[in-house]
Amino acid sequence: MVESKRTTGTGVASGAELAQEGAPRPFVIESRHAESDVITSFVLVPADGRPPLPHVAGQHLTLLVDLPEAGLHKRNFTISSAPDGAGYRISVKREPEGLVSQWLHDKAAPGARVEVAPPSGSFILPEGTRPVVMVSAGVGLTPMVAMLEAAGAAGGRPGLHFVHCTRSRRTQAFQHHVRDLATEAGATTTFFHTRPEEGEVEGRDFDIAGRLSLDWLAAHTPVAEADYLVCGPLDFMRTFVPGLIEAGVPAERVHYEFFGAFDDLMGEPSDGRPASAPSPAAPGPRQGPRHARVLAGFAREAIGDALLDSAGDAIVASDAAGDIVLWNAGAERIFGFAEEEALGRSLDIIIPEPFRARHWEGYHETVATGSSRYGAGDLLAVPGLHRDGRRLSIEFTIVLLKDATGKVTGMVAAVRDVTARFEETKALKKRLATLEQQAAG
Repeated sequence: MVESKRTTGTGVASGAELAQEGAPRPFVIESRHAESDVITSFVLVPADGRPPLPHVAGQHLTLLVDLPEAGLHKRNFTISSAPDGAGYRISVKREPEGLVSQWLHDKAAPGARVEVAPPSGSFILPEGTRPVVMVSAGVGLTPMVAMLEAAGAAGGRPGLHFVHCTRSRRTQAFQHHVRDLATEAGATTTFFHTRPEEGEVEGRDFDIAGRLSLDWLAAHTPVAEADYLVCGPLDFMRTFVPGLIEAGVPAERVHYEFFGAFDDLMGEPSDGRPASAPSPAAPGPRQGPRHARVLAGFAREAIGDALLDSAGDAIVASDAAGDIVLWNAGAERIFGFAEEEALGRSLDIIIPEPFRARHWEGYHETVATGSSRYGAGDLLAVPGLHRDGRRLSIEFTIVLLKDATGKVTGMVAAVRDVTARFEETKALKKRLATLEQQAAG
């Protein structure tokens, strides 16, 4: 899988549950196998001989790799195999700018050691009896392969459709394995090759020459009944995640694993152009203790109470485990939960399912390290969840609460609802793209 943090869909285990299962453990690369010209699989087994922690097909691992002259790097890679009680397989695309993927492809021989954190993530097969359509491109097929393996091992699952896009047989990974798995799992498969090479044979090397489209999915998959699992590069996701929803698939039935920010995902396809340039770094905060001074007889406590009681912005505090301990009038206005409904419950009540795994990874890392850039002026823009199920666009900063020893005991977030602005920006981008196409034509 590509090197990145990820956004995932459908719930499994919370970050708190996973964090309690243990710190990173040393693993050894038992073997490696080239799946295509750009993707290589690595089988990882525990160095201590004890069984690995169990995972659900579709989840991912966090690897900590100490690179010579480059230091310690942390990357997430999907587990591309179903649970077997012995180890994990990851299938990694070589990225031109990926330090860890290049090390794995060029230097990581059998016997090399890496640190591996417990499996996490919630991009898995939905429960129930609805048909499931797996839609992937490039290295995005890796969680789908694991799910097919698990479905086959369980005796099959009716209504599975596997649809995959890649450039040609040189970049196609797992094709024969997937066809065998599909037979075991009772699934149908369709392979799209966008640029078949000379010598490729339709029906053997690929099923359809060209690009997958929403029209093809509407004509060949059960849009009205199915759950859709979507994973692939940015432009692929920009086409199929919002496209399926606009085509009438309920948002709760579109599950996805995406490498990047939510705003990037919901933008227009860029035809390979970067979605946006990074913002210049802001000056760092002044170091050392600082206390806001209050003049003219105003008390800090009175000002604090006024802010907490305001219905303008949401002020939400949570403990180290992520349970809500403070919920102000602004939080009630924005998210729809009354104070008595929210207190004591997990932050999951305001986080859409596809984003919970990523949230908990960051949350527990912040608790463990005691630092976060979102307390120093950087805004975090993410989707939120209203009590009635509506998606919100929110921005927030956080403040860490620490005890006398410096240990993080909780966090306070100041949250603003920017849904209207997000929708206006999205409409503007769409209008601009239309105008550019008209001008080009």
